[in-house]
Order: sequence, then C-alpha cells, then structure tokens
Amino acid sequence: MTRHKRKPARAKLLRSLFIWHRYIGLTSALFVILLTLTGLLLNHTEDLALDSRHVQSAMLLDWYGVKAPEAMPTYTAGSSTVTEVGTLIYWNTTPIPQASAPLLGTVEAHGLVIIGIEGQLILFTPNGELIERLDSAAGVPASMQALGRNAAGDLVLKTPLGLYQTDRDVLKWHETSDAAITWAVPAAPSPALRAALQQAYRGTSLSLERVLLDIHSGRILGSKGVYFVDAAALLFLLLASSGVLLWGKHHANAREHRRNKQQHTGA
Repeated sequence: MTRHKRKPARAKLLRSLFIWHRYIGLTSALFVILLTLTGLLLNHTEDLALDSRHVQSAMLLDWYGVKAPEAMPTYTAGSSTVTEVGTLIYWNTTPIPQASAPLLGTVEAHGLVIIGIEGQLILFTPNGELIERLDSAAGVPASMQALGRNAAGDLVLKTPLGLYQTDRDVLKWHETSDAAITWAVPAAPSPALRAALQQAYRGTSLSLERVLLDIHSGRILGSKGVYFVDAAALLFLLLASSGVLLWGKHHANAREHRRNKQQHTGA
C-alpha cells in the first residue's frame, strides 16, 4: 500500500520538476542568446573594427551620459574654425587626426593656417589640407604658451623664455622683442557650430566594443546589472541541475519498468 502511494507522489514530483525545468529553460534562453551573440562579436573585435566604430544613437549616448564639454574655445581661420572640444581638436566639425588638447592657438600667416598644440605646430592650407607637423626636431621652441602675428604677418610664439619669431616658411626661429603682436584669442562658437560639435563629439565618444562588453557583463544596466547576469548564471546552473535530475529519474523509471515487465513475464 505504501509503495503504491509512493508512486503517485514521485510522479507528481517528477511532473513539477519537469514544469520548472521548462520555465527555467525558457527564461534562460534569452540570456543564452544575448551572451552568445555578444561573445561571438567580441571574439572578432579586430576583424569587425568594433573598437573604432562608434555609437550614433542619441538614446544610447544619453543612457551612458555622454555629453560634450560646455567650454569650447574656438579660433577663426579665414572661413573655417578650429575648436578644442574635450581632448579633441576640430577643423570645423571634423576631428584633426593625432591632435589633442590643449589647443594653444590658431593663426593665419603667409597663406598658411597654423595650429599650436602642446609641443607641436600643425600647418594647413586655408581649405583644411594638412601640409606638415613641426616639433622641437624642426626647431619649434619648447613650452609654447600662445601664438600670434607681428605687423609683417610672421608667426610669433610666446614661451617662458621669451618670444620667438619665424620666417614665412616656418623654418628658422629667432628671439624677438617686438611689442606689436596680435595674439590669437579664443571665442565662443556660434550656436549652430556648438550644436554641430556637440553631435560630432558625442558620435566619437562611445565605441561598439564598449557597449557589447557592457551588455555581455550586464554593466550596461549599472552596478546592479552585474548581479542580474549573476542571477542568469544561477538559472543556467538550475537548468543543468534539473536536467540531470530529470535524466536520472527517467532512466530510473525506465529500469523499474523493465524490471516489472520481466517479473510479470516470468510470473
């Protein structure tokens, strides 16, 4: 009698375990797909250039709190502008490669647009074509603080050791005591330029690799997202455990069924 009562109880437990296993499996499926896809993409970061491709979605950028700095010192260069935004330097709304803040000034001299950054002068045409980069190896005075022009239109640099003037080809430098120098002074960008720079800056601040890493680890949801992924890992563990139990119960029932059948046949 006891044995007969035990069988329905075991069957009920097996059904409950099967139902829970199914629900856990359905819940875990989304996490498995998400982790698998992000893992596969991250495994090919270099091939897909994920570290150099940037998010353009305003919603996602807002979620990460990516904002352009308020301060945007801007220098006018003919019909173009040169602006420091964060650590980047922009020609109009295009970032200048290998040029980083601080922006020390921009002047026009003898048909050239000369941009000064720490330890380097970058020479452009008025149309924005890069001509050359000059540093201390080319004779550029060290520790430049500001850029300006004298009355003849020659470039003058201000340094802690004094003022230095160059020729029209920016090849030779000599000290000067000329007081009639017009120094490059930054101004605030126009509202239209500010808006365009904000959009350009935000669009180069968040890489796809960073987003995929955060999705994979759960950090895209903040500090609590890590625990969310931990919970998913526990679900995987429960799924595996319940699967093993169901497999064991199934084989135990199959063996019992065969044994009962053999006993019935023998009888």
